[in-house]
Amino acid sequence: MRKFVYSFRAVFLGLIIAQVLSTLSVYSSNMELFRSTQAVLEAGYFAVPNSNTVNTLTTFGAAFFGGMFFTFSIGAGLSLLSFYVEYIWDRVFARNEYFLIPFLIFWLWCILSVNDKGVCRIPTAYFLFIPTAVFAAAVLCTHETSEDTRLKSAVHLICLTALTIIGSSQMNTDIFLKIRDNMLLSNPAGMKLNDFYYRYTLYAAQVFKSQNQKLIKTCRLSLIDDPLLLQQMKKHLLNNDYIVLDNDDPDIPADLEIIKIRDTLDFKIRVWTILQISPREFLQYPQDILKQFSANSDKHAFFRAFTFYSLSAVVLLLFYFAAYSLCQGICRVFIKNREYEVVGAGILCLIMGAIVFISLGMGNKDYRDSDELSVMLASENWRQRVAALRYIAKNNIDIGSFPGYVRLTDSPSVPDRYWLAKAMSRSRSPEIYEGLTRLLDDSNFNVVYSAIYALGEHGDKQAVPKILREIAVSDNWYVQLYAYKALKKLGWTQTKLH
Repeated sequence: MRKFVYSFRAVFLGLIIAQVLSTLSVYSSNMELFRSTQAVLEAGYFAVPNSNTVNTLTTFGAAFFGGMFFTFSIGAGLSLLSFYVEYIWDRVFARNEYFLIPFLIFWLWCILSVNDKGVCRIPTAYFLFIPTAVFAAAVLCTHETSEDTRLKSAVHLICLTALTIIGSSQMNTDIFLKIRDNMLLSNPAGMKLNDFYYRYTLYAAQVFKSQNQKLIKTCRLSLIDDPLLLQQMKKHLLNNDYIVLDNDDPDIPADLEIIKIRDTLDFKIRVWTILQISPREFLQYPQDILKQFSANSDKHAFFRAFTFYSLSAVVLLLFYFAAYSLCQGICRVFIKNREYEVVGAGILCLIMGAIVFISLGMGNKDYRDSDELSVMLASENWRQRVAALRYIAKNNIDIGSFPGYVRLTDSPSVPDRYWLAKAMSRSRSPEIYEGLTRLLDDSNFNVVYSAIYALGEHGDKQAVPKILREIAVSDNWYVQLYAYKALKKLGWTQTKLH
């Protein structure tokens, strides 16, 4: 119990620091997006988030709960990493200062990488304050070493390494969607967690998106004295979702400012020049130039990658230690020897983890027999139906050739309806369009945005008015995001509404 309290104190301190930093970061990002979105709406264009959702950007809840994404990804990752560095340094290397040098070099490399393309204050603060605080707290806390510490550490290391290898081998499958389908969308508690995740993650995601990853961007044009060039540039920018703002309000920083100086266009973010090209080059290759501008101005590439790796590691650790605790409890009933109990719990945990990973990676069977797919679609087991729908969607099979699919539009299973919409996206059967429009009124937003995505993939431009209506009336940011992407798939471009 003392060891648990000792570990918890140090890691919890890191999580508190991460939550403070992440709340500040998300709030700052939200306010910037709020001002930018208001400017887009005032300019007379569609905005995402729309007028029904934009005011949530100013709330403390959006910043706090959105910040939890960073707290339990990079915050937890850095806290656990720092704690285990101190743990190894103390238990294995007897606090020899020389053995800290490799860890200090890695720490310095992370800080330099975060600021590789310019100073990033809050991301730097994560790497400065969290490891320092957690390491110091772990050093100062007194703790005892039990006799089985080294054995348990070795068991954890072997099991985690093996499970990481097994899990990595399944990453070519849609494993995260399977986890969502089987663990979240299949029960009321999981549904609430799923709703919470989708409600707040976009606030966090906006913090470290590159320009090219943002849905709608703002732009200002300055010192362009050629009316024809100005008109052509506005057209190309609008086609690439850059809304040209007419006002020069300093409180609304544009995502891109283009200034013409002699025969050169300077692409700037605030006072920093990111790219310099000729007007002719921009008019010839506008999309390529804007992608290059995005790549050159992307200051958060390392921070983004570290965050997602941390999230994967934290999820794996949580599942592992929960499973290990369960296995240890089982072994304690049947095994009286302490060392055998530790090893037995590790072996049992490894077997359980391998079974879970392999079962999640299964379902990639080649169903060449359409009769087998028909049987699966008619099954009473929703997992069988979802496996068939997933296979149909991934292999671009026309679901219209399976008449039984129609009844699935009213299925009580959310994964059924979600994957049904996905499977409909490639079909050219006449009745598919009607089925997708029915799913637009589904009670679950995961199904709605999947149906909207399918309408975009389906390619029928008569869906444009329906999708525009979804953007206008929806109060779900994810639905609006997918609706906008579907419109772009259908060849729609922004035009002034008034």
